[in-house]
Amino acid sequence: MAVTSCKDTYDYEGPGEQDPGAFLSVDATSIKYAAEDAQILKLTLMRTNVGAVEDVKLTCDNAHFNVPSSVSFSADEAKKTIDIPFSILGGTTEQVTISVADESATVYGVKSATFTITRDFVWEYLGTGVYQCWLFGNTKEQDVYRGEGTQMYKLPGCIAAGYDIIFELTEDGQHLLKPIEKQETGYVHPSYGMVSVEGAADDIQRDGNVIALPMKYTVDAGSFGAKYDYLALPE
Repeated sequence: MAVTSCKDTYDYEGPGEQDPGAFLSVDATSIKYAAEDAQILKLTLMRTNVGAVEDVKLTCDNAHFNVPSSVSFSADEAKKTIDIPFSILGGTTEQVTISVADESATVYGVKSATFTITRDFVWEYLGTGVYQCWLFGNTKEQDVYRGEGTQMYKLPGCIAAGYDIIFELTEDGQHLLKPIEKQETGYVHPSYGMVSVEGAADDIQRDGNVIALPMKYTVDAGSFGAKYDYLALPE
């Protein structure tokens, strides 16, 4: 998880005994989570009026974040860190503003903070399919991944280890959402160097679980031509 901030720590700066209440203490407002990180935002509440049991009321403007409506302080607690679970898709960014409600806030300190939360793209493993490549004339078992909440597919090590083929379909899975971008295959031709692949037409052909991908294989010196590669998706 990476954090950045456009502002130093939000903290209490005034003589709290003059205005009892709670405020936020925030180290960073822009936070990036890795795909495998737990989706939990930590928030620190502080208060000026230690010595009494108190429920501090909170508000939130984004339903993806499970902010409690109130947080209980025991008589001797001046500071409390709470875990706020959230749920956002991989590869997306959400903004959320969390505030101490007016009736619980002090004028000394920060009442409200807006966070920018980004989660890295999440690939879901679908299983093992079969890939047939026209250029190399081989058919092989192929692991298939799909981006969480999308129709973006990834075929890791499809032609050579360490090199993925990625393409994206429309929501119904029947057409290309956009042309297949040029990407290196990892195979280095002894005379022409690295072989790349890209879409050779604007759309796929699909028959049930089998997708015909129009693929053009190229090197710096030119093209080997264009035909269909075939991907049988996992059952």
